[in-house]
Amino acid sequence: MLRRTLVLGLLALALAPSAVAAAFESSEPTLNDAWQASAKTAWLMVSPPVNLDPRGCAVPDSAPVILDGVVRDRCPYVGDLGVIGKAMLVSGDGDFSALRRTLSMFAEAQHADGSIPSSPYLDFSTVLIDYPAYWVEASYDYVLHTGDLEYARRYHQTLIRLLDGWYPSLARADGLIVNTQGPMDYGYIRRTGTVVAYYNGGYARALSLGAALAQWVGDVAHAGSWTQRSRTVAATMRRVFWDPQAGAFKDSEESTAAHPQDANAFAILAGSATRSEAASALGFLDRYNRRDYGNTMVESEAFDHPAWGTHGKERVYPFISFFEALARYEAGLGESALELVRRGWGYMLRAGPRDTTWEAIGPFGGGFQGTYTSFASGWSAGAAPVLTAFALGVRPTSPGYATFTVIPRAPGIAWAKGEVWTPHGMIRVEWRRDPKGRPLIAVSNPPGTRRALR
Repeated sequence: MLRRTLVLGLLALALAPSAVAAAFESSEPTLNDAWQASAKTAWLMVSPPVNLDPRGCAVPDSAPVILDGVVRDRCPYVGDLGVIGKAMLVSGDGDFSALRRTLSMFAEAQHADGSIPSSPYLDFSTVLIDYPAYWVEASYDYVLHTGDLEYARRYHQTLIRLLDGWYPSLARADGLIVNTQGPMDYGYIRRTGTVVAYYNGGYARALSLGAALAQWVGDVAHAGSWTQRSRTVAATMRRVFWDPQAGAFKDSEESTAAHPQDANAFAILAGSATRSEAASALGFLDRYNRRDYGNTMVESEAFDHPAWGTHGKERVYPFISFFEALARYEAGLGESALELVRRGWGYMLRAGPRDTTWEAIGPFGGGFQGTYTSFASGWSAGAAPVLTAFALGVRPTSPGYATFTVIPRAPGIAWAKGEVWTPHGMIRVEWRRDPKGRPLIAVSNPPGTRRALR
């Protein structure tokens, strides 16, 4: 059955179109291959809205949408867009209509309580506790890269209903949200409590990114209030979830049995850690979660459960590893971020179809979900945005690349070059190190864009 699944998956890949038009190349072949595989996998997710999921995936449109995988699930999921969108935006040719359409579909399916559904599965009835934050993240990325302020204006009330309606309905007096939905997140994980670090880190991050969207459409009041709430949640997270004995963030307020990858990555991205605490937390992951096929989701058996499975401490989710890489850059640990890409994405390329990214890596480096293994899953396409933003160094700083920076943060790389699409044309960058190890950077950018030095 595994062989049949793999054959079907490879056939789907062979037939699928690709819209990869940007480029990345460096002195390291592993990183080049990881960028290409991630970009290819992200664009393979664009599909006609046919009912591929045997459980029923009712997409209410006739135009292409973005699925989560070409073999398993095969349904749009809003959480996956938090990574797929980033990969498409740094690798594409400017036709992001499927991304806009899929984000709009979720916005228009918003529930009366302000929540964003996880997918069209079961007619949009299911909400995963962490997934609404990824709608904010993906919308922010889409507007930042494309400059599509009309999208931001159209769905600004959706954003307000989510951040000022649904999230506060889950919050207790200190601002932290409480999970009342049970094991309903990206991995259906049996958490160690109901007040969870990862969920609150995603909430704080959504408030921060939502504030930027509000600022771009001229809503100064919400931009200010969401920024302040984000800071409050982040500060409370540090007080509640930091475990000084472990030197890392714990999974839940109620227990120190787990200090998972997602808790530590999102606490750092939310601004909950000092610089020394961030280094300590990432060092914890290095000591306990490091495997030759990536960093695992948790350091203990705390998540193992008969209804979920075993060997959680041996499973790798590249979806979350992408955010760990971002956290490592946030903490000033670019060398370890690139090492994680080499090790995790490099393993998938060596052990799998060699040009796409897996849904997840099972215990001890095997396939995920047994016979339902997917070797082409968009939520694992995070190597492309990491490498474009940090190894090449190109990052937009205002919508549509009106301003952008080129700041390579690539220890160990001798040179890199590439192209990134903007609404005004391609930005072309090439850099190589001088005899003292400093990057000498050449940039060509189109009119309508301006390179900022910081």
